[in-house]
Amino acid sequence: MDIAWYGHAAFRLRGREAAVVMDPCAPTTGFRLNRPSADIVTVSRGQDTSHNFIDAVALESSGPQRTLDAPGEYEIKRVLATGVRTPGPEGARNVAFIVTIDEVIVAHLGDLQAMPERSAMEELQRADVVLLPCGGGSHLSPEAAASVAGAIAAPLVIPMLYQPEAADAVQTGLEPLSAFMREMGVTAEAPSDNHINVTRSSIPSAPTVTPLLARGA
Repeated sequence: MDIAWYGHAAFRLRGREAAVVMDPCAPTTGFRLNRPSADIVTVSRGQDTSHNFIDAVALESSGPQRTLDAPGEYEIKRVLATGVRTPGPEGARNVAFIVTIDEVIVAHLGDLQAMPERSAMEELQRADVVLLPCGGGSHLSPEAAASVAGAIAAPLVIPMLYQPEAADAVQTGLEPLSAFMREMGVTAEAPSDNHINVTRSSIPSAPTVTPLLARGA
């Protein structure tokens, strides 16, 4: 399964039989998706165009099509998805989605603001990969993000919602990736690619943080 980061909280997961775009963002974020194709779209914050800009996605014209924006269990084209309610900004609902494609389980935390409750955490702890907000500002702080990462204990962490450190990067007003990496106790290495291929056999045996370049920058 291929995981690509477009910037902000937008990712595409592409497996053998289906593709999922998660939290498509509007161009006002500084990132452009350029209409990636998808069979499924997940939305963590239904009233926020930085997480629900579905017009940026080319939904496939054939077969089942679904936009998922609420807690529940779903199965579409052999993709299993579970949405769980988690703490959002100013008490608003944030839906984290746990998606299984090609036997790899990915948890997208959306705009999580605090440690999830026990029932949600039980679902999130199934994840092999967690897509984690970590840049502070109006999002999860680097320190809080490190605590959440430790509680979920997924083998692979891919950061999102932070300030890319390249000189020509989109200016988000968030903290840089290095702030989160310090909290995790690991060296901040510059990301080298905008996607990663993850298979059941390639999942790290020890906790690993793998930052990606923003494809939509």
